[in-house]
Amino acid sequence: MDLSNFIAKRYLLSKNSKSIINVISLISIVGVFVSSCAMVIVLSGFNGLENLVEKIYNQHEADLTISPVKGKTFYDSDSIIQKLTTIEQIGFTSKIIEEVAMIKHGEKWTTAIMKGAERSYSKITNLDSSIIDGNGDFYSTFVSGSIIGVGIQNQLQVSCDDRFDNTITVYGLLRNKKLSTQNKNVFNPKRISVRGVFNITPEFDNNYFIVSLDFARDLLDYTNELSAIEIGLKKEANLELVKKQIERLVGVDFQVKTKFEKNELLFKTNAAEKWMVFMILLFIFILSTFNIIASLTMLMFDKKRDISTLIALGATKKLIQSIFFKEGLYINLIGGMSGIILGAFICMAQYHFKLIQLENSIIDYWPVEVEATDLFYVFLVLLGIGIIASYLPTSFILRKHFKTYFN
Repeated sequence: MDLSNFIAKRYLLSKNSKSIINVISLISIVGVFVSSCAMVIVLSGFNGLENLVEKIYNQHEADLTISPVKGKTFYDSDSIIQKLTTIEQIGFTSKIIEEVAMIKHGEKWTTAIMKGAERSYSKITNLDSSIIDGNGDFYSTFVSGSIIGVGIQNQLQVSCDDRFDNTITVYGLLRNKKLSTQNKNVFNPKRISVRGVFNITPEFDNNYFIVSLDFARDLLDYTNELSAIEIGLKKEANLELVKKQIERLVGVDFQVKTKFEKNELLFKTNAAEKWMVFMILLFIFILSTFNIIASLTMLMFDKKRDISTLIALGATKKLIQSIFFKEGLYINLIGGMSGIILGAFICMAQYHFKLIQLENSIIDYWPVEVEATDLFYVFLVLLGIGIIASYLPTSFILRKHFKTYFN
């Protein structure tokens, strides 16, 4: 048996040590325990929020979007669509026209972004799953319809029920008309029925409404201009690989963005918040390790007689330092590993049993997700700080206060 391990464990578990040293050691264990447990819970909570945001924002986003590098529109070229058909991993494509328009219903007005799309847009963005009222058919063969966000519906107080007045007037700005207060023909008004209401995110619900590509072209007096081409991939497709293939096909005049890149700022903000909170908890954890330093310092002075006896029996300075170093490491690991295990257990309980509920929220419970990498990072931090907090005081005290013992 390793002698330093044996003695370190005896000191840690001994009932004969002075009570104040045992109390400080216990406080050290509890401090490390609480800090490590909090780290696991907070990181898992942020993981849950990040995954929830990703699900909300990406569930109804096209996998890839092609748009012009310069300007708002580009001319619809069948060659681009033909090139895209050569990539087997692409499931659907939809031509898109996006422009700000004014909407009127009765005496109520609002401005919103009109999104003209092809029928395949519903499959690309899984739009049908977000329809909360109506049938969501915006691309009827006979009469064009629209789908509006629930925020726009509340502003206009319009129904999608045919038994009531479910038509809105959309005013599109004509490009070939000069904008002035005297020119009343600068806007092109067209009436369209509301076929459905979607509920995706507050940002999208308050600002977007969807119409057919033909309606958007007719309203804006476009011929073959497009704002973008949105792409939906097959389930087994490799997103980054397909993106690179498309970039090679369309050339430098177009930019290709994934659904993650379109919401890049949002995800970067979430990640930054997560690690900022982690750093704050890390600072608290470092403060809690000062208890370990205090505990080791008092223990070493308390065990002066034991140290003298061991030296007389032939113990080296390295062995004495190893005893108290491992004592500090045991305090750190017992508290830290217990905290990691309890933190993971609490998060798993929340994940399966939804213990903490949320009211008036998009989700009924606080989302959590335990990731193995986070547990590994917490353990590495725990081990690193534990080694430093155990090594520095033992080395310093032996060098300054027990120097004569080894002469």
